[in-house]
Amino acid sequence: MFKKKDVIITGFALFAMLFGAGNLIFPPLVGFTNGDRWATGIIAFILTGVGFPLIAIFTSAFAGKNLDSFAIRVSPIFSKIFNVVLILSIGPLLALPRTGAVAFEMIFDKESPSYMTEKIIFIILFFGIALLFSLKPNKVIDRVGAILTPTLLIVLAIIIFKGIVTPLGHGINTHVATPFKQGFIDGYQTMDTLAAIVFSEIILKSIRKDKKLSQKQEISFLIQTSIIALGGLALVYGGLGFIGSTVSGILPATTDKVGILTSSVDMLLGNAGKIVLAICVTGACITTAIGLIATVADYFSNLLKVSYQGLAIVTTVISIVFAMFGVDIIIKIAVPILVFLYPIAIALIFLNLMKNKIKNDNIFVGTVIGAGVVSAFESLMTMGIDIPALGRIYTSLPLQDLGLAWVIPAIIGGIVFKFIPCKK
Repeated sequence: MFKKKDVIITGFALFAMLFGAGNLIFPPLVGFTNGDRWATGIIAFILTGVGFPLIAIFTSAFAGKNLDSFAIRVSPIFSKIFNVVLILSIGPLLALPRTGAVAFEMIFDKESPSYMTEKIIFIILFFGIALLFSLKPNKVIDRVGAILTPTLLIVLAIIIFKGIVTPLGHGINTHVATPFKQGFIDGYQTMDTLAAIVFSEIILKSIRKDKKLSQKQEISFLIQTSIIALGGLALVYGGLGFIGSTVSGILPATTDKVGILTSSVDMLLGNAGKIVLAICVTGACITTAIGLIATVADYFSNLLKVSYQGLAIVTTVISIVFAMFGVDIIIKIAVPILVFLYPIAIALIFLNLMKNKIKNDNIFVGTVIGAGVVSAFESLMTMGIDIPALGRIYTSLPLQDLGLAWVIPAIIGGIVFKFIPCKK
């Protein structure tokens, strides 16, 4: 059995694992974009940015012993490709370079005449430190994280409290036709669902520790700790979303993602508050970067049977190159990739929750195909590629205005493929 104290401690640990400092730029963006309809957007954002990652952790308790188990019932080849794309997405192509880019843009002024020089020096130093600790891990970085994360949360609590008690303005009508869909897709940018799939084994081990729990007790423990983590993340994201909405009528519509957060903090707490927040975010981003470099290098060293150290260096160099593009460019690159990946990942999460009741593996195949066809079209749309005939079909799909157009095709695909006999 477990004690309430264990639940509380583990709940906060799970909160810290899912809480990415680089993700802080997205809730204010959701509030800013949706204006007076910020609450609808934030609810959708929390669903994809918090809810699905927690479900992914539950799923891993049923999926199998390792990452390959997650998509293996579609096919072994698909499982390998899917896992490689997941690791690259949360690694050197998207999430990892974004940690350095967010940290830099939180601190430095884009109007500075030496902006590019500062950027090159900072990004190289940032990832150099991250590489150093990923090659020779020790307790120093854990201690730094143990100080920075609580400090960051205290600073955020002050910002949110002041933003609610003395709001900077009020949300305006930003003419967003589908705020739920907008918030839902913005939640993809946290990449926490993809990360939870990859990190689930580590997360579950940290939750279980040395406890000898029955499956029923384990599920109860996971539910209670998840409520604490979900509540904490929802408060942070909700508060920042509200602050973003209050500046929707103050800041120019062209304000970039990082600028919405830094400008809001500057107006609420002054330049000193902005500097403290930037320092905390930078430290938290470095700890995240260390974990991501180690994860990518470890996965590919086992897959390719090559040196961990060499892969860590290659991962870092690629991350430095991508980080130079800046946050906005990284996000533009990420959107079509995540719009394609997320529906497939979510479909697999729910399939794995029911895996013991699904006897025919073709149900997995059909569901993934149904979700993948729609998500592929949505990905093309985000790149500005318009196919009118398919567009008319897409707009007629149920739940399309909620960002869930793929759900019914996925269900239909699973039902149709159920009648195809499974090869033994």
